[in-house]
Amino acid sequence: MEKKLKRVGVTRHLLWEEYHQKHPEGVMYSRFCYHYRKWRQKSEGYMPAVYKAGDKAFVDYAGKKLHIIDPHTGEIIPVEVFVATLGASQYTYGIIYY
Repeated sequence: MEKKLKRVGVTRHLLWEEYHQKHPEGVMYSRFCYHYRKWRQKSEGYMPAVYKAGDKAFVDYAGKKLHIIDPHTGEIIPVEVFVATLGASQYTYGIIYY
């Protein structure tokens, strides 16, 4: 599951859907994610990070380009999404560039 999640476009929900097709009597999505989180914490070790307010911000571009459609012309415009998360509060901000 770890290897599959590293591929572009693969989500936990997609993996759960595959699991649910093979095991229709199995657990629902929320429980599937719960067990995955528990397993991951045990396998990697888990130590929550504590950041001082204003000390850290984590920034990145959000994966593949997204597209917006101009409502007047119908033109499809590729855009970049820049994401920043503040360390202490975990507030996340996104900015679209085009």
